[in-house]
Amino acid sequence: MTKTMFLPLLLLLLSAAAASTSVSTECTVSTMDDYPVPVRREVYGDGRIFDISHRYTMDMPSWERKDGLGRFLWLPASMKNGSLANNSLMKLPTHSGTHVDAPGHMIDRYFDAGFDVDTLDLEVLNGPALLVDVPRDSNITDGARWLVKNTDIKLVGVDFLSVACEDHLVSAHLEFFESREIILVEGLKLDDVPTGIYNVHCLPLRLPGAEGSPIRCILIK
Repeated sequence: MTKTMFLPLLLLLLSAAAASTSVSTECTVSTMDDYPVPVRREVYGDGRIFDISHRYTMDMPSWERKDGLGRFLWLPASMKNGSLANNSLMKLPTHSGTHVDAPGHMIDRYFDAGFDVDTLDLEVLNGPALLVDVPRDSNITDGARWLVKNTDIKLVGVDFLSVACEDHLVSAHLEFFESREIILVEGLKLDDVPTGIYNVHCLPLRLPGAEGSPIRCILIK
């Protein structure tokens, strides 16, 4: 079974290599550009693909920290210090930046029962999506209950650290989590993304026992 599943991909890679007559088999470092500059983008495919995940930085907003997320990345193994390879160590809260919530985040019996991010439905996290704009000077009241009672929406994403302001933080989460059918994605980066209909693709880390996870999300026209 395993060999059959991976055979098409393996053949594709081999075919691509065989088609090029300039492929070198030597392990050498390219000298064409001694100082390559990485390109960091948020829009791809001539404006067709939008990366709506925040880039992690030390000063990005974080719960219960007024000075931002703080340091979250270390390099304990460095080639400059004689290590064979560079290997980073990352430590940060699971609800940092763009992230997904599991039902166990605010309902303890679901946490004990194992409803963590590893149990979230990837079919819900990948599919058609409607991006709408809520004016900055307005406020949505009782929106969680209305969505649960009046729509078939199964994925809710917002460009704030939470789906609700502090006064309604717990009640809004409970409305969404109780049925275990609605998934919340928080901290999206939606600046300069036109409203409309897209396909959304979000993939959380597989973390059994975790009630939240960093997540990479993209929108495709």
